[in-house]
Amino acid sequence: MRTTRRRSVVVSLVTLMFIAGIGFFVYQFITIGNLWALSPVNKHFSAITLSAAGDIVDKNGVVLAHSENGKRVYHKDTNTRKAVLHTVGDDNMHISTAIQTLYRDELYGYNFIFGANFVEAFSQPKTIKLTIDIELCKNAFSLLGSYNGAVCVSNYKTGEILCMVSTPTYDPYHPEVVEEDKLGQYEGAYINRVLSASYAPGSVMKLVTSAAGLEAFPNLADKTYDCQQTKLVNDKKITCMAAHGSIALKEAMKDSCNIYFADLAIDLGKKRMTQMANSLGFNRSFYFDRIETKKSNYDVHGADNYSLGWSGIGQYNDLLNPMHSIVLMGAIANAGTAVLPHIIEDIYVDGTTSVENYSGKMSTETLLPAEVANALKDMMRYNVEKNYGNSMFPGLNVCSKTGTAEVGENKKPHGWMVGFSANEDTPLAFTVVVENSGYGSKTAGPIASSIMKNAAQNLKLH
Repeated sequence: MRTTRRRSVVVSLVTLMFIAGIGFFVYQFITIGNLWALSPVNKHFSAITLSAAGDIVDKNGVVLAHSENGKRVYHKDTNTRKAVLHTVGDDNMHISTAIQTLYRDELYGYNFIFGANFVEAFSQPKTIKLTIDIELCKNAFSLLGSYNGAVCVSNYKTGEILCMVSTPTYDPYHPEVVEEDKLGQYEGAYINRVLSASYAPGSVMKLVTSAAGLEAFPNLADKTYDCQQTKLVNDKKITCMAAHGSIALKEAMKDSCNIYFADLAIDLGKKRMTQMANSLGFNRSFYFDRIETKKSNYDVHGADNYSLGWSGIGQYNDLLNPMHSIVLMGAIANAGTAVLPHIIEDIYVDGTTSVENYSGKMSTETLLPAEVANALKDMMRYNVEKNYGNSMFPGLNVCSKTGTAEVGENKKPHGWMVGFSANEDTPLAFTVVVENSGYGSKTAGPIASSIMKNAAQNLKLH
């Protein structure tokens, strides 16, 4: 009797688990069946074309891609097509983070009953409105010129990505140039460097070291270190651009003193440096609009004091993703709380009926204490006032930090500039990375200056 009862209980439990599993599968099929059907690992995925897909438009309604007479048609201007390629994508899904790859289901009108390969007459292609401004993107593309790199501008109050440009790029009408590339000029052209690349941050990392120091040492603003241009640590040299003598945090940030930040990182130690880096978003990805960013890296597990010192300067094995740096700028601007980015503003049926408004779905994350964020903000503002010059960003009250990241192999350093406008009417954050270009202030700086002026003007007009 007991054996029969136990078997009945087991059978009942297995039956309930089976029913629950079926229910969960049906729920998943209805809610995210589109992601299964259109996953790149699905061998039928490549057969789903864009011949009758919906439009992709920028924030001002300018059409960036649409379907016409069974073909995908892109913006008429060549430079505009190239500037927004990594955001929009091409016909063949070469760019994994592009809208035409990630949102093919919405563009084609996926239906969980009929799937995607059904009669076009029954499909409901959708229009996807983006947050980017094509004029800003075209401007950034022009400013990068022959350099490879990444430019991003966002509204740090709303999270809207207003400009996202990655080079090298190519014309979606001529994707064959990448495969036929003989000189290496298109190397990495399928990668959106804003989202899927990471770079040695150079002196931009001094913001992280400062944040760790401000949290650990209440008197850090008054604490000085002695810079004599070189310092031996573990019998190896840490070098600086100049001999700054006895120097405190604010001036050390303005002068980007390597010795100061190396000493500070060593005094903080591996644990506190790692804790702050992790708190600020290193060693993990950020997720938005079906996009996963490349992780930034901070790992001093096996470092001696010499390597730990260089990690506080932004060298050693430090890596920073450009979109992550935009998140960091937003956190500093917003007293420690970042509004996470998004690039889709809305999705429409028939071009008018909203089916999913992304702009109202702001997500936030607190990365650092308000008092630390505000101290960093003040120092970054001081950098512009006393070093880069207010004339670089007239009227914008910009807070900023440059970086010059050594990459070895006898190559020129990568140039960085990151920052934000502290004005209420121009809540803009920016990141510029120019590969193998030299000093950040000389190469990334002019690009940041021009793109911020244009972004601020556009924001005020709208």
